[in-house]
Amino acid sequence: MAKTIADLDRTPYPHQIIIDVHSYCNGRCTICPYDRLKDRLPMGVMEEELFRKIVDDYHGLCRRFGFHGKVLFCSMGEFFLYPEITIERMAYVIGKGLAFDIQTNAAAMLPRWVDKLIEQGFSGSFMISCHGVTPDAYEPIMGLDLERSLANIDYLLEKYPKERICIQAIPHHWPFGETRRVRRYWRKRGVHVRLPLPNDRAGLVKGLGQGTKARLVGCNTNRPLYEMICNIKGEVQLCCNDMAQKEIVGSLAEQSIEEVWNGPEMRKRIEQIYCGVPSPPDFICHHCELALTSESPLARLGSNLRHEARKFWLTYVRRSGQPLERQKC
Repeated sequence: MAKTIADLDRTPYPHQIIIDVHSYCNGRCTICPYDRLKDRLPMGVMEEELFRKIVDDYHGLCRRFGFHGKVLFCSMGEFFLYPEITIERMAYVIGKGLAFDIQTNAAAMLPRWVDKLIEQGFSGSFMISCHGVTPDAYEPIMGLDLERSLANIDYLLEKYPKERICIQAIPHHWPFGETRRVRRYWRKRGVHVRLPLPNDRAGLVKGLGQGTKARLVGCNTNRPLYEMICNIKGEVQLCCNDMAQKEIVGSLAEQSIEEVWNGPEMRKRIEQIYCGVPSPPDFICHHCELALTSESPLARLGSNLRHEARKFWLTYVRRSGQPLERQKC
Protein backbone atom coordinates (compact mmCIF):
# COMPACT_ATOMS: atom_id res chain seq x y z
CA MET A 1 0.00 0.00 0.00
CA ALA A 2 1.43 3.37 -1.04
CA LYS A 3 2.31 5.94 1.63
CA THR A 4 0.41 9.18 1.97
CA ILE A 5 1.41 12.41 3.70
CA ALA A 6 -0.81 11.39 6.61
CA ASP A 7 1.50 8.41 7.19
CA LEU A 8 4.53 10.65 7.69
CA ASP A 9 5.73 12.05 11.00
CA ARG A 10 5.16 15.63 9.85
CA THR A 11 3.47 18.27 11.99
CA PRO A 12 1.25 21.00 10.44
CA TYR A 13 3.98 23.56 11.21
CA PRO A 14 7.80 23.73 10.88
CA HIS A 15 9.74 23.16 14.10
CA GLN A 16 12.54 25.37 12.78
CA ILE A 17 12.72 28.22 10.29
CA ILE A 18 15.83 29.62 8.62
CA ILE A 19 15.48 33.20 7.41
CA ASP A 20 17.96 34.71 4.98
CA VAL A 21 18.13 38.13 6.61
CA HIS A 22 20.84 38.86 4.05
CA SER A 23 22.48 36.77 1.36
CA TYR A 24 26.17 37.75 1.55
CA CYS A 25 29.04 35.52 2.66
CA ASN A 26 32.74 36.32 3.13
CA GLY A 27 33.80 32.67 2.74
CA ARG A 28 34.82 31.06 -0.52
CA CYS A 29 34.52 27.48 0.61
CA THR A 30 35.34 24.84 -2.00
CA ILE A 31 32.73 22.59 -0.36
CA CYS A 32 29.95 25.15 -0.88
CA PRO A 33 28.39 26.35 -4.16
CA TYR A 34 27.88 29.93 -2.90
CA ASP A 35 30.66 31.45 -5.01
CA ARG A 36 29.12 30.00 -8.15
CA LEU A 37 25.53 30.95 -7.26
CA LYS A 38 25.92 34.49 -5.91
CA ASP A 39 25.88 36.12 -9.35
CA ARG A 40 22.60 34.50 -10.42
CA LEU A 41 20.50 34.51 -7.24
CA PRO A 42 18.66 37.38 -5.53
CA MET A 43 21.19 39.20 -3.35
CA GLY A 44 20.57 41.84 -0.71
CA VAL A 45 18.99 42.38 2.71
CA MET A 46 15.45 41.31 3.61
CA GLU A 47 13.04 44.19 4.12
CA GLU A 48 12.29 44.91 7.78
CA GLU A 49 8.53 44.72 7.25
CA LEU A 50 8.77 41.29 5.64
CA PHE A 51 11.10 40.05 8.36
CA ARG A 52 8.72 41.10 11.13
CA LYS A 53 5.75 39.60 9.29
CA ILE A 54 7.51 36.21 9.17
CA VAL A 55 8.62 36.26 12.81
CA ASP A 56 5.21 37.45 14.06
CA ASP A 57 3.52 34.74 12.02
CA TYR A 58 5.83 32.07 13.42
CA HIS A 59 5.33 33.33 16.97
CA GLY A 60 1.58 33.04 16.47
CA LEU A 61 1.94 29.46 15.22
CA CYS A 62 4.03 28.53 18.25
CA ARG A 63 1.39 29.87 20.62
CA ARG A 64 -1.50 28.27 18.76
CA PHE A 65 0.06 24.81 18.48
CA GLY A 66 1.94 24.94 21.80
CA PHE A 67 5.49 24.27 20.61
CA HIS A 68 8.79 26.10 21.13
CA GLY A 69 9.98 27.08 17.66
CA LYS A 70 13.55 27.84 16.69
CA VAL A 71 14.87 30.50 14.30
CA LEU A 72 18.22 30.74 12.54
CA PHE A 73 19.50 33.38 10.15
CA CYS A 74 21.31 33.26 6.85
CA SER A 75 21.11 30.03 4.93
CA MET A 76 23.11 31.74 2.17
CA GLY A 77 24.88 34.48 4.11
CA GLU A 78 27.27 34.90 7.03
CA PHE A 79 25.63 36.18 10.23
CA PHE A 80 28.42 38.62 11.18
CA LEU A 81 28.78 40.41 7.84
CA TYR A 82 25.91 42.77 8.70
CA PRO A 83 25.97 42.54 12.51
CA GLU A 84 24.04 45.74 13.17
CA ILE A 85 21.11 44.27 11.24
CA THR A 86 21.38 40.63 12.31
CA ILE A 87 21.84 41.38 16.01
CA GLU A 88 18.96 43.84 16.05
CA ARG A 89 16.70 41.34 14.33
CA MET A 90 17.94 38.54 16.56
CA ALA A 91 16.78 40.63 19.54
CA TYR A 92 13.34 40.87 17.94
CA VAL A 93 13.17 37.07 17.62
CA ILE A 94 14.28 36.55 21.24
CA GLY A 95 11.75 39.14 22.37
CA LYS A 96 9.02 36.96 20.89
CA GLY A 97 10.13 34.06 23.09
CA LEU A 98 11.52 32.02 20.19
CA ALA A 99 14.70 29.96 20.44
CA PHE A 100 17.62 31.32 18.42
CA ASP A 101 20.92 29.72 17.36
CA ILE A 102 23.84 31.11 15.35
CA GLN A 103 25.75 29.53 12.48
CA THR A 104 28.96 31.32 11.51
CA ASN A 105 32.46 30.93 10.09
CA ALA A 106 33.72 33.32 12.83
CA ALA A 107 35.98 35.32 10.47
CA ALA A 108 33.92 38.49 11.04
CA MET A 109 32.83 37.61 14.60
CA LEU A 110 34.73 40.49 16.19
CA PRO A 111 34.84 40.85 20.01
CA ARG A 112 32.55 43.87 20.02
CA TRP A 113 29.83 41.87 18.25
CA VAL A 114 30.17 39.00 20.71
CA ASP A 115 29.74 41.51 23.54
CA LYS A 116 26.71 42.99 21.79
CA LEU A 117 25.11 39.55 21.38
CA ILE A 118 25.44 38.86 25.08
CA GLU A 119 24.08 42.33 25.95
CA GLN A 120 21.02 41.60 23.79
CA GLY A 121 20.27 38.44 25.75
CA PHE A 122 21.50 35.77 23.36
CA SER A 123 21.70 32.38 25.09
CA GLY A 124 21.49 29.91 22.22
CA SER A 125 24.13 27.72 20.66
CA PHE A 126 26.95 28.51 18.22
CA MET A 127 27.77 26.21 15.32
CA ILE A 128 31.11 27.43 13.98
CA SER A 129 32.50 26.23 10.65
CA CYS A 130 36.27 25.98 11.02
CA HIS A 131 37.60 23.47 8.52
CA GLY A 132 41.10 22.92 9.90
CA VAL A 133 43.52 24.39 12.44
CA THR A 134 46.57 24.86 10.20
CA PRO A 135 46.77 27.30 7.26
CA ASP A 136 47.55 24.50 4.79
CA ALA A 137 44.24 22.81 5.62
CA TYR A 138 41.97 25.75 6.45
CA GLU A 139 42.78 28.48 3.96
CA PRO A 140 42.55 26.49 0.67
CA ILE A 141 39.11 25.21 1.74
CA MET A 142 37.56 28.37 3.24
CA GLY A 143 39.40 31.24 1.56
CA LEU A 144 39.64 33.05 4.91
CA ASP A 145 42.41 34.02 7.32
CA LEU A 146 42.88 31.27 9.92
CA GLU A 147 44.66 33.39 12.52
CA ARG A 148 41.86 35.95 12.58
CA SER A 149 39.14 33.31 12.83
CA LEU A 150 40.85 31.45 15.68
CA ALA A 151 41.42 34.71 17.58
CA ASN A 152 37.71 35.51 17.31
CA ILE A 153 36.77 32.04 18.52
CA ASP A 154 39.20 32.36 21.46
CA TYR A 155 37.44 35.55 22.54
CA LEU A 156 34.08 33.84 22.33
CA LEU A 157 35.38 30.98 24.49
CA GLU A 158 36.36 33.50 27.15
CA LYS A 159 32.95 35.17 27.17
CA TYR A 160 30.44 32.41 26.47
CA PRO A 161 29.68 28.94 27.93
CA LYS A 162 31.73 26.35 26.06
CA GLU A 163 28.97 23.76 26.27
CA ARG A 164 26.91 25.92 23.91
CA ILE A 165 29.66 26.10 21.28
CA CYS A 166 30.32 23.43 18.67
CA ILE A 167 33.04 23.45 16.02
CA GLN A 168 32.21 21.88 12.68
CA ALA A 169 35.34 20.84 10.80
CA ILE A 170 34.83 19.12 7.46
CA PRO A 171 37.80 16.94 6.39
CA HIS A 172 38.22 17.74 2.72
CA HIS A 173 41.58 17.68 0.92
CA TRP A 174 43.37 18.00 4.26
CA PRO A 175 47.11 17.34 4.62
CA PHE A 176 48.19 14.24 6.49
CA GLY A 177 47.53 14.36 10.23
CA GLU A 178 45.10 17.30 10.18
CA THR A 179 42.22 15.41 11.80
CA ARG A 180 44.49 14.52 14.72
CA ARG A 181 45.52 18.15 15.06
CA VAL A 182 41.91 19.34 14.86
CA ARG A 183 40.70 16.97 17.60
CA ARG A 184 43.65 17.78 19.84
CA TYR A 185 43.36 21.56 19.34
CA TRP A 186 39.69 21.77 20.34
CA ARG A 187 39.91 19.12 23.05
CA LYS A 188 42.56 21.23 24.82
CA ARG A 189 40.12 24.14 24.76
CA GLY A 190 37.26 22.05 26.09
CA VAL A 191 35.12 22.52 22.98
CA HIS A 192 33.11 19.85 21.20
CA VAL A 193 34.12 19.28 17.56
CA ARG A 194 32.28 17.29 14.94
CA LEU A 195 33.80 16.15 11.64
CA PRO A 196 31.03 15.41 9.13
CA LEU A 197 31.85 14.50 5.57
CA PRO A 198 31.21 17.19 2.92
CA ASN A 199 27.72 17.36 1.42
CA ASP A 200 27.25 17.61 -2.35
CA ARG A 201 24.37 20.12 -1.87
CA ALA A 202 22.01 18.24 -4.19
CA GLY A 203 24.69 17.89 -6.84
CA LEU A 204 25.84 21.52 -6.75
CA VAL A 205 29.34 20.81 -5.40
CA LYS A 206 31.36 19.25 -8.18
CA GLY A 207 33.27 16.08 -7.42
CA LEU A 208 31.21 15.08 -4.39
CA GLY A 209 28.00 13.73 -5.93
CA GLN A 210 27.04 10.09 -6.27
CA GLY A 211 25.19 10.36 -9.58
CA THR A 212 21.50 10.55 -10.40
CA LYS A 213 19.03 8.52 -8.37
CA ALA A 214 16.10 7.26 -10.40
CA ARG A 215 13.91 6.23 -7.45
CA LEU A 216 13.01 8.26 -4.38
CA VAL A 217 11.58 6.81 -1.17
CA GLY A 218 12.70 9.37 1.40
CA CYS A 219 15.41 11.67 2.73
CA ASN A 220 18.20 10.71 5.09
CA THR A 221 17.86 13.98 7.05
CA ASN A 222 14.08 14.52 6.70
CA ARG A 223 14.55 18.30 6.63
CA PRO A 224 11.39 18.88 4.55
CA LEU A 225 9.43 17.35 7.43
CA TYR A 226 10.50 19.85 10.10
CA GLU A 227 12.41 22.82 8.63
CA MET A 228 11.41 25.81 6.49
CA ILE A 229 13.90 27.94 4.52
CA CYS A 230 13.14 31.35 3.02
CA ASN A 231 15.32 33.69 0.98
CA ILE A 232 15.60 37.48 1.22
CA LYS A 233 12.44 37.91 -0.87
CA GLY A 234 10.47 35.60 1.40
CA GLU A 235 10.38 32.79 -1.15
CA VAL A 236 10.36 29.37 0.49
CA GLN A 237 12.66 26.70 -0.91
CA LEU A 238 12.25 22.99 -0.36
CA CYS A 239 15.43 22.38 1.62
CA CYS A 240 18.60 24.10 2.80
CA ASN A 241 20.54 21.92 0.32
CA ASP A 242 18.59 23.56 -2.51
CA MET A 243 20.99 26.51 -2.52
CA ALA A 244 20.22 27.17 -6.20
CA GLN A 245 16.60 27.79 -5.11
CA LYS A 246 15.15 25.59 -7.85
CA GLU A 247 12.21 24.23 -5.86
CA ILE A 248 10.26 27.28 -4.66
CA VAL A 249 7.10 26.14 -2.86
CA GLY A 250 5.55 29.47 -1.86
CA SER A 251 6.13 33.04 -0.71
CA LEU A 252 5.94 34.35 2.86
CA ALA A 253 5.57 37.82 1.39
CA GLU A 254 2.13 36.79 0.15
CA GLN A 255 1.18 33.76 2.25
CA SER A 256 1.35 32.65 5.85
CA ILE A 257 3.84 30.05 7.06
CA GLU A 258 0.99 27.61 7.58
CA GLU A 259 -0.37 28.17 4.06
CA VAL A 260 3.01 27.43 2.48
CA TRP A 261 3.89 24.52 4.79
CA ASN A 262 0.60 22.76 4.07
CA GLY A 263 0.07 24.15 0.57
CA PRO A 264 -0.14 22.26 -2.72
CA GLU A 265 3.42 22.98 -3.88
CA MET A 266 4.99 21.71 -0.67
CA ARG A 267 2.65 18.71 -0.53
CA LYS A 268 3.54 17.80 -4.11
CA ARG A 269 7.28 17.73 -3.28
CA ILE A 270 6.69 15.73 -0.10
CA GLU A 271 4.70 13.15 -2.07
CA GLN A 272 7.47 12.97 -4.68
CA ILE A 273 10.12 12.40 -2.02
CA TYR A 274 8.30 10.04 0.32
CA CYS A 275 5.15 8.66 -1.32
CA GLY A 276 6.27 7.37 -4.69
CA VAL A 277 4.64 10.11 -6.76
CA PRO A 278 6.60 10.49 -10.05
CA SER A 279 8.91 13.51 -10.30
CA PRO A 280 10.74 15.07 -13.27
CA PRO A 281 14.41 14.15 -13.87
CA ASP A 282 15.57 17.64 -12.87
CA PHE A 283 13.92 17.42 -9.43
CA ILE A 284 16.79 18.23 -7.05
CA CYS A 285 16.34 15.16 -4.86
CA HIS A 286 17.32 12.91 -7.78
CA HIS A 287 20.76 14.53 -7.61
CA CYS A 288 21.18 14.63 -3.82
CA GLU A 289 23.40 12.17 -1.98
CA LEU A 290 21.00 12.31 0.99
CA ALA A 291 18.05 10.93 -1.00
CA LEU A 292 16.96 7.42 -0.09
CA THR A 293 16.28 4.97 -2.91
CA SER A 294 15.23 1.83 -1.07
CA GLU A 295 12.84 1.06 1.78
CA SER A 296 14.70 -2.15 2.59
CA PRO A 297 16.18 -1.98 6.11
CA LEU A 298 19.17 -4.00 4.88
CA ALA A 299 19.81 -1.60 1.99
CA ARG A 300 19.64 1.40 4.32
CA LEU A 301 21.89 -0.31 6.83
CA GLY A 302 24.40 -1.04 4.09
CA SER A 303 24.36 2.57 2.90
CA ASN A 304 24.82 3.91 6.43
CA LEU A 305 27.63 1.45 7.13
CA ARG A 306 29.47 2.50 3.97
CA HIS A 307 29.14 6.16 4.96
CA GLU A 308 30.37 5.54 8.50
CA ALA A 309 33.24 3.37 7.26
CA ARG A 310 34.39 6.13 4.91
CA LYS A 311 34.09 8.70 7.68
CA PHE A 312 36.03 6.47 10.10
CA TRP A 313 38.75 5.93 7.50
CA LEU A 314 39.16 9.64 6.77
CA THR A 315 38.92 10.97 10.33
CA TYR A 316 40.44 8.22 12.48
CA VAL A 317 42.58 5.84 10.43
CA ARG A 318 44.04 7.64 7.45
CA ARG A 319 43.82 11.03 9.17
CA SER A 320 44.22 12.88 5.89
CA GLY A 321 42.35 13.87 2.78
CA GLN A 322 43.48 14.00 -0.80
CA PRO A 323 46.50 16.09 -1.81
CA LEU A 324 45.82 19.77 -1.39
CA GLU A 325 44.54 21.57 -4.45
CA ARG A 326 42.41 24.62 -4.90
CA GLN A 327 39.07 23.71 -6.41
CA LYS A 328 36.47 25.81 -8.15
CA CYS A 329 32.82 25.09 -7.46
